[in-house]
Amino acid sequence: MPPGSMEGYGMTIQFAAPLEPVGVHVADFMEEYAIKAPTLAKRLNVSRSRLQRLLEGARCDGDMAVRLSRAFGTTPEYWLNLQSLYDLSLIDKDTASAIEREVVPLAIAE
Repeated sequence: MPPGSMEGYGMTIQFAAPLEPVGVHVADFMEEYAIKAPTLAKRLNVSRSRLQRLLEGARCDGDMAVRLSRAFGTTPEYWLNLQSLYDLSLIDKDTASAIEREVVPLAIAE
């Protein structure tokens, strides 16, 4: 088992420094498209404060993922996958080890 990973019950969890929140990626797209936050909020049909919260690290939900995918020509899955990867990157080794000890895998009924 490589260092920085945990293997058990058919799954391996890799530990790395936390990835960036979705808002960082949105900011990168904004730079690429040369669009400011107030304009993007209008184009997404969301409040400026909602977009600002995302840019500051709030979670990206399904609704926002669909809006971002429409605006930037990506898919909702692109944004939700970034969110999931970020969430998983925040789990530390101790927490993952505790979960492995505490949660017993279910067996399929025969």
